[in-house]
Amino acid sequence: MRLYFIFLLSIILLAILPIKSSIIIEEPIPETPSTPRVLNIDNYEDGTIVVRIVRLNYTAPPKFCLEENLSIRTIYPNGTVKGFDLSADTLNIQPFNFCLLSKFNPLRFYPVKKNFLFLTYAEAEDVNNPFTYNDWGMIIDLDGVIKSKFWLGTSFVNTTTNEWLPAQDSIRLNIHRDNGFLRTAPITSTNSMILQQFKVNENGEIQLLAKSYMNFTAIPVETVATMDGGYAIIYPGITPSSTIPFAPYISIHGFFLQNGNPEPQGPFVLYQTPNPVSKIILLDCGFTKVGFGQTCILVLNVAPATDQNTFIKMDFLSTGTVYNITIFQNPADLTDFAIMPLDYGGYLLFSTAPNIDKTKLNLYGYILDDNSKRYNWNISYPTITNFIGDILILPNNTLVIPQPESGQTWGLITTDLYKIEGARDHGYGNLHIFNTTPIIGDTIDPSGIESLTIKFYSKVNLSPYRNVTILQDGGIIRQITSVSNDNGNFVEAIDDYTIKIKVIDSTFNQPNTKYYVLIDDGFVESKDLQEPIIGIQDNAWNFNTTQQEVTQKSISTFYETKLNESSINGKVRLTAEGTTYFKSFKHDKIKRKEFFDNLTQELAKAVPVGPERITTNERHEIDTSVSPEQYILSINIKRAKNSNDSRSVNLVASDLNTLIKYKLITVIGSGVYTIYLDEEYGYEPIPRWLEEHLSSILGTIGLNIILLLFAYWNKTFAIYTCGNAIEKFVTTILFTSIDAGSVENIFTTSLFFVTFPFIVNLGFAFKVVIDELMGYDFQKLLENIKKLNDLVKKGNNSTVEVNDRKKKFKKLIRETRKELIKIEEEVSDLKKDVNEILKNPVDDVKTKEKLVKIIDHITKLVDISGHLDELWKLLELNEIIARELNKIVARKLEEIIVEKESEVDNKESEVDNKESEIDNKEVSKVNEGIVKKFANELIKIHNLIIKELKKVKELNEQLNKAVDLIVNESKEEPPMSENELTTSENEPTTSKNEFMSELKKLKSFKKELEELKKLESFKKKLEELKENNEESNGKDSIWIKIKKLFSRLQEKFEEIIKAIEKKRPPKKYRKLSKWLRDYKDNQTIVIIFTILAGVDISHLELLGSQLQIPNINYFGLEIRNINFNAELSQAAENSLFWGDVTNIFIEDVSTIFIQCFYLSQVVSFGYTPIYTISKSIIHLINNVYHIHQYNKSSDTNPAQ
Repeated sequence: MRLYFIFLLSIILLAILPIKSSIIIEEPIPETPSTPRVLNIDNYEDGTIVVRIVRLNYTAPPKFCLEENLSIRTIYPNGTVKGFDLSADTLNIQPFNFCLLSKFNPLRFYPVKKNFLFLTYAEAEDVNNPFTYNDWGMIIDLDGVIKSKFWLGTSFVNTTTNEWLPAQDSIRLNIHRDNGFLRTAPITSTNSMILQQFKVNENGEIQLLAKSYMNFTAIPVETVATMDGGYAIIYPGITPSSTIPFAPYISIHGFFLQNGNPEPQGPFVLYQTPNPVSKIILLDCGFTKVGFGQTCILVLNVAPATDQNTFIKMDFLSTGTVYNITIFQNPADLTDFAIMPLDYGGYLLFSTAPNIDKTKLNLYGYILDDNSKRYNWNISYPTITNFIGDILILPNNTLVIPQPESGQTWGLITTDLYKIEGARDHGYGNLHIFNTTPIIGDTIDPSGIESLTIKFYSKVNLSPYRNVTILQDGGIIRQITSVSNDNGNFVEAIDDYTIKIKVIDSTFNQPNTKYYVLIDDGFVESKDLQEPIIGIQDNAWNFNTTQQEVTQKSISTFYETKLNESSINGKVRLTAEGTTYFKSFKHDKIKRKEFFDNLTQELAKAVPVGPERITTNERHEIDTSVSPEQYILSINIKRAKNSNDSRSVNLVASDLNTLIKYKLITVIGSGVYTIYLDEEYGYEPIPRWLEEHLSSILGTIGLNIILLLFAYWNKTFAIYTCGNAIEKFVTTILFTSIDAGSVENIFTTSLFFVTFPFIVNLGFAFKVVIDELMGYDFQKLLENIKKLNDLVKKGNNSTVEVNDRKKKFKKLIRETRKELIKIEEEVSDLKKDVNEILKNPVDDVKTKEKLVKIIDHITKLVDISGHLDELWKLLELNEIIARELNKIVARKLEEIIVEKESEVDNKESEVDNKESEIDNKEVSKVNEGIVKKFANELIKIHNLIIKELKKVKELNEQLNKAVDLIVNESKEEPPMSENELTTSENEPTTSKNEFMSELKKLKSFKKELEELKKLESFKKKLEELKENNEESNGKDSIWIKIKKLFSRLQEKFEEIIKAIEKKRPPKKYRKLSKWLRDYKDNQTIVIIFTILAGVDISHLELLGSQLQIPNINYFGLEIRNINFNAELSQAAENSLFWGDVTNIFIEDVSTIFIQCFYLSQVVSFGYTPIYTISKSIIHLINNVYHIHQYNKSSDTNPAQ
């Protein structure tokens, strides 16, 4: 049934009447008219009052049965009242729980924990069978929501009457209510008692911590919560007296339980009466707030006196040690009275008596101190209360008395009781604290407070693992400090009376805000007694922070404010345990998002700021600086969007860093997700990338400008290209060794794409250098041809050893073929140069040098042709011999072909021994074989020469055109017929006649080559151009223009060369093999550049860059002046081309992809990956440009 009630709270402060306040509540009228009555009242530690309201249903003496509803009203210290009504059906509680016996209430409640009530009730399988009854417990919150139920045990049954006796158990709350409570209950048919320790968690679930048993011999049995967080069970022991019948001696015993430990300690004897006792009137125990430890008050009637009650006050420690006994007498003026210890010292003795109105009771009572001195309360005596008379004393010594009900209203009145030790009270609710800094209600400057201090009345020692908690208004935890090995020196004793608590920067981070401090019971202990002292469990110690000052903004503060208004990207690090936990779900997008969402929410609450201000992009990376592996997570702070959350991002970042670094004393350490954050790392804002790396950017820009200027000065872009490649290679290595480990699986990939391109480039470099060093040599070719001439001459002399001639012949033929094949590549280069000259005739110094180089090569080819002519004449002399031997060749040809060369070698020694026996026929046969084989080899050589000299002829034609353009005269030579050349190359050459025909053509081509010698005159004219500086006034021919151009270029060229190296003039381009012969240092340079080519194959271009290096002498490496004027062949250019193509894919594209992938994964990145990407893009563009230039050149010169 939904409850609608109207409450009227009246706080009446009267000058004459001593009542502190009056609370009157009006309930709604029910369907069946009945008066609401206050059955029980209890309170929480902060003074919140909980009231159970009942309505009478019917009476069946000795039972009073109530309406089957649970009605709870909660009155908060600020005057707010709320409540709920739950029916028995909703609670699933049987009706007999709503019937009251004379002294027992089956349904009871206890405020076990903030916002939670613990209900005890019974369930019966058979209501007519008392042995089927069981005790149950239920947790319900103050909104009426049922949280959990728990079976407590079987109910107690009086075996004499076979009657179920409800409410035989008792509940004792722990001194720290969060630690739970102790339930004690007698066991049917035994003198034993079950002891159960329970705890209620944050979800309202009941947990059984420990269970134990104890025996007892007499009643009453009293339980008390001890200051160390445990419990004590106090009970009397009876020893019969031998002198006075029925007046035994009484002793008080105690069992002690540690929280959560089932093993009791004791029993200990706390007190032994020296005289026989007539009657035990009562025994009441509780922890004291005035002294130390616990106090039991035992009220006896000592024989033979009956008009005086003896009060025995026993003060004992949590260990069971009794440190004080106080005995005093008090008149027995109250009958059937109860006693309540007061927090400010003394006791309230009270009793009730019937009133004329049966719905009312008369309440009598007074305050009694340890010296039997009385203090009357300041309200009417007796005071009227309702028919139950369940009074309550709040922690501040306020007495709460239910008032008689009428109609639909019920009410409470309160009054302050006399505080015996009130002089020790300074508003902290703790009579042990003398003062604090700051004091209660003070206003503090957050920037000026570094610590809190607490001064005690008694000498104290610090206790471990007890907290001082600083909270922001609203219950937000700012700092939790205790004495432990992990918390450092945040708590320290200044002297025996004073404790100092260090405050971190983030604690008081909100201006104009209220803060309060809580102190755990047992935070300090008595230095003399070693007994814990109570703390502060409410907001008594409170103070405020100052208003935020408004300062006039200067330009610098304006800039700083603008930065603070922007967002901050930052990062945190997980602990090793947190990393392991994160790894378990990092590939699950849903769980990963849930983790980041919960983490950011907990961080926002910890600061505190709005949840929208703490965000993340869910990125993570590996921190390579620690071991074992730990993850770094992205946590960003957004600027405030509303006036209620005005903290700047910089202050939030600073607070977050402090909170994490001191997580053991902040709420970060108790969060479900924030507990995984590494306190050694804290929160690190990621600097704005441009600001952080501005110096690096300017430095690298300067470096690149220097490289460009140096390249421009030396007129070769290859210098910048090579420098860029080296920078890229170095940054890639730095990235692989430093950054790549931050992302899983990227390190191996990066390492591969560093080493693999280096190996590939090195392979290209070795190929280029080896091919160049093994290139053709005119001198060697001429020597081989001369040796062939000599060998043929010797062939006419029969005394020459046949086999030796054969081997030398074959070797010379093989070497000659190799050199002619290499000449083919050079002829292609010459053709390319001629084509370029035809496009741009004599426009600069390079054109002049190319023409001179072309003439040099053609002259050398003509030289070779002259030696081949000698060889031709020798072959003509041998023609007659060949005819005579032809018959022998025809007859023995088949045998000679089958004959293996290995057999000839094996029988070489036999030929020497039997040389004298070889007849002329055999000699002729061998000579014929040699001639035939030589003819075949010479035909092959002829084919190669014809093929290459055909290209030379084409060069001749193109060169003639170039000469016409330059000297205005043409000396064309009749070109060789293409058909003739084609026929020469394609005709069969297997017979001797065909071979002789090919030799004739070779002789004809030799004449054409001789004509090319006329170009020598052109070469001389070119040299004359250098010396002739006169200008013709009347002529305007192209020749004069060229002379002027050459003159100007020559002057500038000589100035540059002299500026670079004054001692010696620059050399012309030289073949690499000859360039290496210039100086031995050139070989060192080639080795160095071959290794550098592993970084990038384009480094080999520097060898022909015309760069000059002065003397070098570093670390024992001495290199004299070097001119980089080596010439690479077309084959080398081809290798460089394919090297560039390969590098695009295995180096440039792969590097850019890896770097971009890295940037998409990491939380933050440095300068290296960005610079590597930029260098890779430049390198890629350069490679594409080289490829384009090569293709363009190939399209222009298809013969390449």
